[in-house]
Amino acid sequence: MNASESSRSPEYSEPDHSASDSFADGPVFHSELKRVLFEVDVPENGKQGVLDALAQSDSDATISIDHPPVSRRAFLKNPGTLVGLSTCLLFAAVLAFFWVTRQPVIPLAKLSPELNLDSRFMSEFDGNFATSFPAQGGWHQKGLLNFIGQTYGLSISESVVHDAAVRFFRLSSGKTRTVYGALLQIPASRVSPLPTLTSFDPGKVEYTQLGKGNYATVKWVEADQVYVCIVFGGARELEALGRALQSTAA
Repeated sequence: MNASESSRSPEYSEPDHSASDSFADGPVFHSELKRVLFEVDVPENGKQGVLDALAQSDSDATISIDHPPVSRRAFLKNPGTLVGLSTCLLFAAVLAFFWVTRQPVIPLAKLSPELNLDSRFMSEFDGNFATSFPAQGGWHQKGLLNFIGQTYGLSISESVVHDAAVRFFRLSSGKTRTVYGALLQIPASRVSPLPTLTSFDPGKVEYTQLGKGNYATVKWVEADQVYVCIVFGGARELEALGRALQSTAA
């Protein structure tokens, strides 16, 4: 049996260098080697080269340390993590809500008879703000004004919700005359500039002549709401409405 056959004999095995290699790469071996370098007479250039190699090896070993990944279950069991996630989600939901429902400011001049106030093409008010009658005057007095149909919603801007609430009314004035009009309500925060009047005053009126007829408009602000009364007609119809409201208020 020659030398090559003896090397393949089952009684012969390659020495396991894994343990020694692992020890040679360990920090204890590096420390011992550094101590020997300083105790044994080694040329300076050789000693410095060995020290630089050891320093680089220690740096690579530090960088290569991998932190064990945190499991999803342990991550979700952390109360602080859950609270933080819940807070972020709630904040995002609030921002989304205000972004969707925020209303653009409507110029006061746009609240005029030029708006499309035909109830046949208007839908029911979506209720995005609380509606109420003006506190001053007889607007809320039963039997004085006959409000026709439901409360309609008016879209003036490109908002996804209604900008104003509209109520149509009629007032019987005498045996043959009937006054028709519309009462618009819009939050004061959505109107600029605000009207100068603080109550319905038929003496401060805007008259408008359009192809579809004549109109008289009074605008005022009460508390946090802006009201616009548009009467279908002229001075005579507006005066009749003013007398009816003032007599009830008195």
